[in-house]
Parts: sequence; C-alpha cells; structure tokens
Amino acid sequence: MREYRPRHLGVLAAGIVLLGLTAGPTSAMAPSASDAVRQALDSASALGSRELSRPQRLQALRTMAHTLVDTRAMGIRAIGTGLEGRPQAQREEFLDLFDELIVRSYLQKLLLFRNPEFRFSQEAARGDVVIVHTEVVTPKDSYDVTYEMHQVDGRWLARNIFVEGVSLMSSYSTQFEGLLRDRSFDDLLDLMRRKVDGFRNRDAA
Repeated sequence: MREYRPRHLGVLAAGIVLLGLTAGPTSAMAPSASDAVRQALDSASALGSRELSRPQRLQALRTMAHTLVDTRAMGIRAIGTGLEGRPQAQREEFLDLFDELIVRSYLQKLLLFRNPEFRFSQEAARGDVVIVHTEVVTPKDSYDVTYEMHQVDGRWLARNIFVEGVSLMSSYSTQFEGLLRDRSFDDLLDLMRRKVDGFRNRDAA
C-alpha cells in the first residue's frame, strides 16, 4: 500500500466533522471478508453511473451501505458509555441519527466516485476481526481505505473504517467525548437533529 499522505485527509475530514464542532461459523460457500467489500464497492460504482435524483441516489446508497457497514455497532462503539442509563427511545434516536449522518456526510463521499478503480491487498485476520486493505484510485487521486470486518449473522460487515490510517470510529468518538464533557446528551441529540435537517433541507431545495 502507499505511503501515508496527509492531503488525502480532506476526504475524511469532510465526513468526520459530524456536528460542525472544533471540539458464528459460516459455510464454505460464504464469501470472504474481501469478497463482501468488493461486492459492496462494485455496487456503489454501478450506482454512481446510474441516472438518479439526489434523494434517489442517497436512498440507494444508504441501502447499499448497510451491506458493508454496521453503522449501529459503529455508533455504539463511538459513543461508548454515553448511552448508559439513557431511555431506550433516546438510544434508538441517537443510533438512527448516527446512521443517517454517517451515510450522508461520509459514505457518499467515500463510495460515489466516477469510474473508480478498487485495488485489494491480502486480508489479515486479527482474532475474530478480518482486516481488508483497499486502495481507491480515481482519475484525479488515490488513497488507502481499510475495513475492520466482523461476522454478523453470517455476513461480513465493517465496524470501523480507516482512511489513510485515520479511524472513522475514533474520530467520531473523540467528538462525542469532547462534547459530552461540557454539554448534555440532549444537546448532542439536538446538534445531530439539526445537522440531519440541514442535509434534508438541501436535498429538498
């Protein structure tokens, strides 16, 4: 894989500035973790070439993204102890908002390129996690993307993604931790709602 190049972090930063803040066994026929990533990326590439409205494209991307990323598990890991003692309704709202934000602000930037080429290195197992290293090559640029894949009900799903060595989950976690030191969980939900509403209003314009 290529040497770390900081200029590519702009792609990641566009996604991780979430709130505008400074502060089981499978059968032999089942696909490998690399196969699962490849299939999702191929689907995203095909989606990028289709003639769809922005809302249609976003909905298709969100459906496709759930075949690659376990956004619920990622949200739980990112918020850490922040969900402890919260009413179930608040927990579910947080996870729903996190899912929409991560798809809108990050995954659509990562997955919807025109004519990308995806290169794969040999996957590596670390306990029950399989690491899938990829390189996204576009006509203008290229950068490394690594997926931490876990088996969930017989499927491979990513619970963390690294872009140029920077962890998406850890970036969100740092933002949540910093905010909850000084503000309430209700404040966090309100910021997330407003961010989602901003995306929705832009789509409706």
